Amino acid sequence: MLGLGVGIAWLLLVLYLLSRALRQSAAYHRAAVPTRVSELLRSVTIVVPVRNEIDNIASCLAGLASQSCLRGRSLLVVDDESEDGTAAFVESYARTEPRLRLVHAGPLPPGWMGKPHACWRGALLGDGDWLCFIDADVRASRDLVASALAAAEADRIDMLSLYPAQELGSFWERVIIPAGLIIIACAKPLPRPGAATLPRDKINGQILLVRRDAYFGVGGHAAVRGEVCEDKALATLIERAGYRYEAMSAEHLARVRMYRDFGSLWEGFAKNAVEIFGSPTATLLAAAAAALVGWTAVLLPVLLGVAVWHDPTLPEMVGLGLAACGSGVAIGISFGATRHFHVPAVFGFTFALGYTMAACLAARSMIGQFKGRVTWKGRTYQLKRNAAPDAP
Repeated sequence: MLGLGVGIAWLLLVLYLLSRALRQSAAYHRAAVPTRVSELLRSVTIVVPVRNEIDNIASCLAGLASQSCLRGRSLLVVDDESEDGTAAFVESYARTEPRLRLVHAGPLPPGWMGKPHACWRGALLGDGDWLCFIDADVRASRDLVASALAAAEADRIDMLSLYPAQELGSFWERVIIPAGLIIIACAKPLPRPGAATLPRDKINGQILLVRRDAYFGVGGHAAVRGEVCEDKALATLIERAGYRYEAMSAEHLARVRMYRDFGSLWEGFAKNAVEIFGSPTATLLAAAAAALVGWTAVLLPVLLGVAVWHDPTLPEMVGLGLAACGSGVAIGISFGATRHFHVPAVFGFTFALGYTMAACLAARSMIGQFKGRVTWKGRTYQLKRNAAPDAP
């Protein structure tokens, strides 16, 4: 009877996780920003913070220079002491693109993270009614910013976060990133039924549109200068001040490849994992549960099969069948992820490894939080909570 009970419990657990993942996926697609352009759009300044982005900057600028809503010199690239030729490339590009300006962020002041500092410098120079912060690894279609502006103005949104489609190239990207996003989908709060936007806890700083008045009203990036996840901290300030924050998906309007090798992936996710889940405890629970589920899907049918071999009773055989169905559903979730991310289906079989590596990344993130420091793009930052809001 033990095998039957285990098989029932396992199948119910996997079906529950599947229902959560499907609800998150449905909400994500329902919350897609409409592709629309308004003739009454207000002005916008696009700010691109860069540090050592030579592999991404050409495709990023090509997409941003094509934006249908650009006016004047409203595309600012803020270089944060790049050492790989990024600044020289942008300077050369600006000679043929009059709307582009290269800005040097200068030395990083004490207490600042690099990205908030570059964003703040760009925001101070921007004169648009809206500020749009876009990471250098984003590849934008020509209607991205105009569609975001139209949606924000139509729905009276003061700060809009957009989620681009993920591009996965290397082996470890294809193994770890889908697994990590499945974990997030299963662990984070479910969306409101029928909502046209993503849950409030969703925030993505890769594409962040904010009304200028609201941005400076809460102190902008200067108020979150020491935060690892400055986007999440800024959204919190926006909501506390009574402004409206929303998040939407934009897979049809932009693509992003966050990491290109295992080293940058490890460093990037280890930097952000605790912030994504909200606390070390939540991170630990999600990581441990993911690894457990992944290996249970592989090992449980084998173990119950051995039990049935030694005791071929009807309850044990039914338990084996139910466990196999549960593992099949778990594997099916991973194959669904490979289809969503447009990677070879064979990576659906690497789910246990992906969950295990995601758990290791979460553990590394917790260690960094415990030590009070993180490393990113050649810099080591001391973690500092409740950074002062005053600009330098």
